[in-house]
Amino acid sequence: MRDLDVTSSESSNDKAGGSSNSLALFFGRVREVLLKEETNHSTGRIEVMIAETKEDLEKNSYDLEFAFPLDIYNYTLPAINEAVIILRGEDGRYYYSAIPPVNFYDQLTIDNEEDDVGDEEEENVKVNLHSYENFTVNDDAEEEIYGTTLTTEFIEATDVVKSRDVHEGDHIMQGRFGNSIKFTSRNELNETPWSLDGEDGQPVIAIRCGQEQAEDPTTDNSFIYLLSDQSLDFGDIEFSPESANVGEQMDTYVGAQVIIGADRLSFVSKADDISISSKSIVSIATAKWAVDVDVLMDQVKALATQLDALCAGTATLVTGVGPTGIGTNTADCAAIVSEIEGMEQ
Repeated sequence: MRDLDVTSSESSNDKAGGSSNSLALFFGRVREVLLKEETNHSTGRIEVMIAETKEDLEKNSYDLEFAFPLDIYNYTLPAINEAVIILRGEDGRYYYSAIPPVNFYDQLTIDNEEDDVGDEEEENVKVNLHSYENFTVNDDAEEEIYGTTLTTEFIEATDVVKSRDVHEGDHIMQGRFGNSIKFTSRNELNETPWSLDGEDGQPVIAIRCGQEQAEDPTTDNSFIYLLSDQSLDFGDIEFSPESANVGEQMDTYVGAQVIIGADRLSFVSKADDISISSKSIVSIATAKWAVDVDVLMDQVKALATQLDALCAGTATLVTGVGPTGIGTNTADCAAIVSEIEGMEQ
């Protein structure tokens, strides 16, 4: 391995042979991620070890270069020792994405026709960092270095995160820590929380935080499911109460809907209103009360009307000797109280 004395943020392009409309691709191994000392933020610049030729790779001979994200608006900041794709342009080096770790491919033996790849246990298909046999960065104690903030302890803490499961045609964006956005669809042949009812081919977007490979409202730490013509299986989630609506239950509704879930939801308006508008029912359910807003407001209005009648004298209290008798609207008031009590659980 040979280190170059790099003093400029731009990379040398001497080997490119002048300007060209083509881009050269290389395999690169991240040696350093440049962070701001005060905040640990980065603008995306990395130091990368590049083997320019096959002979260099065989000799374990690398050049040290700086590189910037190919797409500055959309990129993953790699970690030390991670492999990336390097492009050499007229103005320097650029990196794109991250090459899957070596053991990502260890599960596949596609050269052997007798092996059934579909039955392989892919226990080691993880999205976290893995070392590389030809190049590693170590500290003075020969401990492998992962980065300034991605310490050995941090990597071990997130090592259980596996690559998300996908189906044919899916597009996924996932991080190394158990967060993802999946663009998928409803397909009755694929087992998903939204595959029970609805039309095949209708789009679904699943945004989730959680370490499980497949979507599951029960195990996802937090999630947003955007459905277009599906129902959602809520799994083992126990609602207490399930719904304030005496009609259709949540898991039986089929149609365009958004399901948001977590242990706690907070809606904060910093400068203006929070408004909830529904063409049909608005229901609020807690462990004690199940309230249909329409019913509640109807009863509040009726109670206020009866009280107004008493105060205005249009409803009277019948007494034999004084003003302590039973009111003529007692039955109505009792019915209102009974219906309000019926909301209590």
